[in-house]
Amino acid sequence: MIAGVTGGCTAESPYRDTSELEIPPVMDVQDMPVSRSSSVVEKKPEQKSFVSLDDSQSPPVIMIEKLLDRSWELVGQALNDKQIKIIDKNREDWVYRVKYDATEDSGEYFGNVHFLGFEDEYGEAEYEVKLSWNGTETEVHVRLLKQAETDDEDEELADGSKKLVQTIYQAVKAIVNPEEKEQ
Repeated sequence: MIAGVTGGCTAESPYRDTSELEIPPVMDVQDMPVSRSSSVVEKKPEQKSFVSLDDSQSPPVIMIEKLLDRSWELVGQALNDKQIKIIDKNREDWVYRVKYDATEDSGEYFGNVHFLGFEDEYGEAEYEVKLSWNGTETEVHVRLLKQAETDDEDEELADGSKKLVQTIYQAVKAIVNPEEKEQ
């Protein structure tokens, strides 16, 4: 019975003959260049800004390349960082209602330098900051809800929506890209 079991095995196996296998080609080995990391200055890749300002509309619109939930948090943090008073917020409608006085905010280009006769009067007014999703990014729109009241009937206060958009834009940009200096 043992002969029947071992009879099927032969001493010569078809897998031992390697004479018909292809021989790989001989390749010349070249010396690899030595890395000189100490003399080469590595450049960091430019960081993409996820925040932009579309000033083709009036007032301008802030575009944030983040989902609506994350953009809501960024705008809320920006309002807090700039100490803009939030009166009400409605996350279902993606709306902040804020009080903002554009005269207290420093100018865009000249800091706190004011030119006599060329400065608008703003006063503390109520604004709506509305976020909406356009399919690829979040848009932040600002509009004046209620103008500040003045003692002088002839005096008309300016709309500070544009300045509020600039302030929110700079604050969100500083949050998203902390290395990038404000412009």
